[in-house]
Parts: sequence; structure tokens; C-alpha cells
Amino acid sequence: MKYEKSTRILHILLMLTVLAQLLSEQFMQVPKPGKAIDQLAGFIFSIHQFGGFVVLIVAIAYLMTVLDRDESRLRLFPWLDPAKRKSLITEIKCDIPGWFKGVLPPPEQAHLIAGTVHGLGLMLATGLGLTGSIIYLGMKHDGGMPPAVHTIKELHELLGTTLWFFVVGHLLMALLHQIKGHRVLQKMFTANDEQ
Repeated sequence: MKYEKSTRILHILLMLTVLAQLLSEQFMQVPKPGKAIDQLAGFIFSIHQFGGFVVLIVAIAYLMTVLDRDESRLRLFPWLDPAKRKSLITEIKCDIPGWFKGVLPPPEQAHLIAGTVHGLGLMLATGLGLTGSIIYLGMKHDGGMPPAVHTIKELHELLGTTLWFFVVGHLLMALLHQIKGHRVLQKMFTANDEQ
């Protein structure tokens, strides 16, 4: 599969910014009303807040790039088209049982499953960026927030946990493809368009 330069760059930027967010989340401390905050952990929280805006900008740029081209849009969101949705269901029924037997078709053959996973990841990153931005705008300096913002904060935390599963699963699947000789990492991270 051939990836355009803009897609490769946005994928790398999204990957790096999302990983930075997941790592910063492990060391930050969210302010809470009436509780002292560790200075370093509070600083990391500030970096996490800024990084969330960067993730949102990259995710929106990625979405704009993808939604601008029919081929890219239908590759990442095949369930939006009735014919592609039917093909996706067929692909799922054919391919997923083989995964449990060690059979992993090349991404070119399972392109709708792979595309759907990438599309869902892009939506997840966008959702995290949006909910994080709402929290940033609705949280007081001491960490206090109205009930609606607190609900969005809980959604943000749920999406963050989901993102951990996504990243680990995505990485494991990419490594399995590499082991099978499908060279997915070279195709995504190199500028060589001869594939």
C-alpha cells in the first residue's frame, strides 16, 4: 500500500503527540480544590494540557486531509458507504478467525479492517483532544469544575484508557505484520514510494 507524504507526516506527528500525552499522563497531577499539588507533577499537567491542543490540531489536520479524498475517506471510514460496509463485514468474517490460527493476511488484502482501525484511532485521538479542550476551558485554576465538565473529564479518562488499549494493540499488530514480512513500518515511515 502506498502512503502519501502528507499522510506519513501526519501519522508520525499523531503517533508522537499521542505517545507524549500517554507518558505525561503517568507523571502529572491534576489540581484538586483544597489540596496541595507537587510542583513538578503540576508542571507536567500543564505540559499535558498544551500537548492536548497539539494532538487536537494534528488530528483535525489529519481528518481534513483524509476527508478531502474519497479513497482515503473510504479507507479509514468504510462503514460510511453501504458497499464498503458489506465488504468490511465479509473481510471481518474471513480474516479474524484466521488471526487465532496465526494467519495474518497482508494489509493490502485486509485493507478495510486496517483502515477501520486507523479511522477509529483517529476519531479516538480527536475525541480526547476535544474533551481535553473542554476540560481546560471549564476547569478553575484550583481544579474545581462544574458537574457537566466533570462528566466530560470522566469521559476523557475513559477515552484515555481506551487509547492505551488501542496503542498497545496497534503496536502488536504492526509487529506481527513485520514478523510476517509485510514491511508495514517501512511503508509508513519511509519516503520510498516504490512498493
